[in-house]
Amino acid sequence: MSFEARLSPARVSAAAAVAFPRRALWLLLILYIGAGLVGRDPWGAEDAAGFGVMWSMAHGNPVDLVLPVVAGDWSAEEGPLPFWVGALMLRLFGGLLGEPLAARLSTVLWFALATTALWYATYRFARRAEAQPVTFAFGGEAAPRDYGRMLADMAVLLLLGTVGIALRMHETTAETAALAWLLVALFGLAWSLERPRRGALVAGLAVAAAALSRGPWLGLWLLVAVLAALAVSGAPRDRPQRLAIAASAALGGFALWPLLTLLAPEASRVAYWQAYAGWLARSVGVPWLAEPGWLPSNLAWYLWPLWPLAAWTLYAWRHLLRAPHVLLPTLALGAMLGAVLTTAPLTEAALVPLVPPLLVLAVFGAASLRRSLDTLMDWFAMATFSLFAVAAWAYFIAWQTGAPPRMATSVLRLVPGFQEAPGLPLLLLAAAGTAGWATLIGWRVARRPPMLWTGPLLAGAGLTMLWLLLTTLFIAAVNYNRSYRPIAQQVAEQVRQQVAAGATACVRAHRLPAGQRAMFAHFGKLDFGHPARPQPCELLLQRDSRRSALDDDLPPGEWRQVWIGSWPARPDELIRLHRLVGR
Repeated sequence: MSFEARLSPARVSAAAAVAFPRRALWLLLILYIGAGLVGRDPWGAEDAAGFGVMWSMAHGNPVDLVLPVVAGDWSAEEGPLPFWVGALMLRLFGGLLGEPLAARLSTVLWFALATTALWYATYRFARRAEAQPVTFAFGGEAAPRDYGRMLADMAVLLLLGTVGIALRMHETTAETAALAWLLVALFGLAWSLERPRRGALVAGLAVAAAALSRGPWLGLWLLVAVLAALAVSGAPRDRPQRLAIAASAALGGFALWPLLTLLAPEASRVAYWQAYAGWLARSVGVPWLAEPGWLPSNLAWYLWPLWPLAAWTLYAWRHLLRAPHVLLPTLALGAMLGAVLTTAPLTEAALVPLVPPLLVLAVFGAASLRRSLDTLMDWFAMATFSLFAVAAWAYFIAWQTGAPPRMATSVLRLVPGFQEAPGLPLLLLAAAGTAGWATLIGWRVARRPPMLWTGPLLAGAGLTMLWLLLTTLFIAAVNYNRSYRPIAQQVAEQVRQQVAAGATACVRAHRLPAGQRAMFAHFGKLDFGHPARPQPCELLLQRDSRRSALDDDLPPGEWRQVWIGSWPARPDELIRLHRLVGR
């Protein structure tokens, strides 16, 4: 029984709001971001390209800091802020930890910023009177402070359990930084309700940082969300000042980068900004109209379990839609959806901006979820993650023993010729993670705990466990499949032979994406030159995919193929080395 003194759909007892153990939360955070941090090279084209920009900044001249390059060409996309941080990590720790690992330390910093901003944003929203649960007739409801801390913990757990961003949070890409700054912007909006000027300043600076991370279009959409949120919340007398502070901080903060580029030589500056303007023009469009089914099908899994909980929030809190904890994240979600719908090309990376506002909305849905639905989602998480864990162990055992043959063959097809088994420490860590998951399930089934954070805990712990299995049982195999180190070293040997035969040391890249150029430059020490200082190169390195004839052409001139190579894990991709005829 409760007094309906407010329209809140949340009915939370003191027992349900018991604090989540701090040691358990820290352990999950460390396991989530620490798994896969060591023992691997950059994976994927975007991860490799991000590392390449950081590596070029760390080893280049000061101009490369304001006009980013990656292995012989301008990196005229997104913004320089994430790569400044990565370059700093490379300079500080590259010699001690190795450069790929040092660069990945930047993802740890972004993860720390993201989780901190999310926790405090949720806590400040949840402490407000409009967000409080109903008061029970005979007492026993959750205290405001306990309720706020519980929801903040749940938000962090939901971040760990968001399926689509698990790999992204471990890559040296701009999206990792952008997600953190979007959460800082939400924190600034929540803080502005108590400290109008300070909160508006933080939100404005976060807009500038997001634009310097992911590009001006995302920054513009986020600025629209921030200004709209400030215009409809807080005391009316403070709104004009808050709007002015936020807009000035956003525009002034972003302008620092263009102003810094004035220190660069004029020719380089003009060439860079021309390339950047081209990227801006290409990055706007509505490609989802050509494939209308792509967006809903990808959103369904990428944003799980956030979207059903956020949808429930909008329904359950429909009588309090103007409350800040519902209205402000909803405005941000609308703006971010606008950014997604106008982004080209439409990739999974474009969906990242939807995660921060959905996290804040989802946690209030979890707090008002009916017990039967809450139990259903718990069982779904337990069954799904357990099934994937069993599959991971089954494929690992088949890979190591050869039985059953079909499962073993499916793994060996991805890593032909690779037989290295993980060491004992990795096996023990994988077994400990699996045992911890089994213990958590046993606790949930046997005890039926009343705490509301149980569901988010199962989501966060389940996905962390799966990521841990991937980065312990299969990390060497995935690295064998994804790393460019072996082929880069083969190419480097062939280049040395050609240089010894009289060719110039520089290599011209042809049909090589930025990530591959970065890997060949780093692991093979190839000299691709600098876009500001073009030089004639007698050697040409070409990527030729057997799946397409679009990359079979050669640039003008007479070129003679002197070497062709591939590696077992990528049989459909050839690397060709050519030399200019007559030199």
